Amino acid sequence: MEDYDVFNEMQNLYDREIIAVIEDDEEFIIQKLFNLNSAELMPIRFNYDLSNFSKDYIEKTKTLFTYYYDENNGYQNEMLKLKKHFIHYQRKPKYAYIPNANKYTNLKKMLTDLGVKCISNKKQLLFEINKKLILIDSDDTLKKSDGTISNRVKKAICDNKKVGNIIIICTARPRYQTLEVMKETDANSIVVSSNGAEIYDSYKQKVLFSSYIDKDLVLKLVEDAFINDIRLILTTENIEYVTKEVRNPKQVLLDNTNYVNELSKCDIKQCMFIDTQKDKIYMEKETISHISKLNIVNEINENSTYEEKWFSVTNSNCSKGNALMIISQYLNIPLKNTIAIGNDKNDISMFDVAGLSVAVANASDDIKSKVDYVTLSNDEDGVAIFLETLIK
Repeated sequence: MEDYDVFNEMQNLYDREIIAVIEDDEEFIIQKLFNLNSAELMPIRFNYDLSNFSKDYIEKTKTLFTYYYDENNGYQNEMLKLKKHFIHYQRKPKYAYIPNANKYTNLKKMLTDLGVKCISNKKQLLFEINKKLILIDSDDTLKKSDGTISNRVKKAICDNKKVGNIIIICTARPRYQTLEVMKETDANSIVVSSNGAEIYDSYKQKVLFSSYIDKDLVLKLVEDAFINDIRLILTTENIEYVTKEVRNPKQVLLDNTNYVNELSKCDIKQCMFIDTQKDKIYMEKETISHISKLNIVNEINENSTYEEKWFSVTNSNCSKGNALMIISQYLNIPLKNTIAIGNDKNDISMFDVAGLSVAVANASDDIKSKVDYVTLSNDEDGVAIFLETLIK
């Protein structure tokens, strides 16, 4: 028997989402599935007699690439025929609506073996097709200006999860602080921390992606911080090293005489220069901007009245946008079904790749000009209002 290994090379060639359907409910297919502009249906039929279908339904489905299933063809032969159909018409379904009935057992197994997700519940199918992956920034987006998270935001996140949407906290903060926000809001278990330098699944207790700054560069940055007496925060696995001023129990003070030995044991995900000495901060930023292995992922607005000035750097392959693409692929959710919500420069990279980009009203005009939609401010529950609208 001919072996169609080429099938595996063709699975991801197509942009349109294909949904295979058993035609047991004309009204459901026409009213619910035909309205999905981004998807195309592949009817599965069992004979060429269409007398059981209405004329209107036959007319509407006549241009579709129908598959005719033959139970008597033998499992392996029918499996090969199914593969050939997918290849010939360049359409491999992502989902298949297959009702729970014994007569569909072999068909469901074939599709499952070919990587097609079979769903028997119509409501669940609609949830899966319309599922959104939503990445939300924390500070000054999800959180109010006083650092609190409102009950309305928490409820909106809960309600979105109930309909199948996936809510992921995506922030510049280190993992331990990002996990605190995730737990408080009951968002999904995957978190993006350190401006995309790490993606961590707290449920599986597994790092899905991490990227570190070159160790020699880290030592050079620390040396500069000590020489110029400016505060540098270095994010590791789950703690932070600082060159001065420990501000929470998760921070460890470096000694300028033995930091080389201390840091030799660590992988650094992100470095943040932050100090009241404005000139020194901007001088350091200018120097770092010319280092190709580093990426300035965020910085304070120069017009800000905040006493301390700061900027953050990561490995050049890190960004929130890169994290969004990785998670989209990991969860098998197309980018067109992704949403990014934020307020600052480090959110621009995910605005650029998300299917829909949203800024809170407290963002600068420059940031708001880069998004598809502007909701109310963080202090007016802008995130909650958008999430509520989304599921309506």
